[in-house]
Amino acid sequence: MTVSRSPEPPLARPLRQVLLPYAVAALSVALAGIVIRALPLTAAADARPALLVAVTIGALYGGLGPGLLAFILAGFLSRDPGVLLAGAALVAVCAIFRRAPSRKEAAPEPIETVPGASQPLNRVTRTAVASARASSPSRPAPSFTEVTTEATWRFHHEKPLDITLPEDEQVEHLYLYSILAECNDAFARMYGFRAAVDVIGTRLVVFCPPSNAENVSYLRSFIRSGYRLEDAESQEIDRYGNAKFFVNNLVGIFERSQLVGAWGT
Repeated sequence: MTVSRSPEPPLARPLRQVLLPYAVAALSVALAGIVIRALPLTAAADARPALLVAVTIGALYGGLGPGLLAFILAGFLSRDPGVLLAGAALVAVCAIFRRAPSRKEAAPEPIETVPGASQPLNRVTRTAVASARASSPSRPAPSFTEVTTEATWRFHHEKPLDITLPEDEQVEHLYLYSILAECNDAFARMYGFRAAVDVIGTRLVVFCPPSNAENVSYLRSFIRSGYRLEDAESQEIDRYGNAKFFVNNLVGIFERSQLVGAWGT
């Protein structure tokens, strides 16, 4: 396996990603302030739309934190109660709007609704799911993690991945936002846990620390292969810090042309 080395380690830029939305919010309000000062004094009432647009940009781009920053800065530029009330309402609405898709995407999907989820599974697993449904038609079909003895898992991205980003940024995104959302007990036992419930919620960076160049190469191979790997080797860490070597099959999950997770065995 060829190891590609990036000019920066995968986690070299997380601070910049955190601060960027706040910078955008502050810049938006600053531009609104310039517009206000450029207007004649008789047109002071026209400051309201500019400030509200700036608050909206900050909240939509960065979420609640940057939205609040834009709202506070706008308050220094205008004491108009109407601007303050409308700005607070816009921040709340934009924050709710941004969070709604994340809750929907985080919900575990049945196997039939996951694009390409059957690809890494063998015929025995698919037959087991079908048999479980036929034997109990009144109950929802179990997920494949409940009926297979293979170690199976699903990682979810807290923020969808834009696959047009450079490879280095995609690797960094996977380490920042990938979290184990679903697995079976066989997977949990491989890492020294008793049951799936004990390991669900663990982040990818814990399993495959970027300090090991082979793990970074593994993620690069996943990206370069079109977000699908077969019989790919990885070196991971169990709960006791012991190195574990696995052979994996995994396929990416896409929504709206963005990578939102991956199924694997």
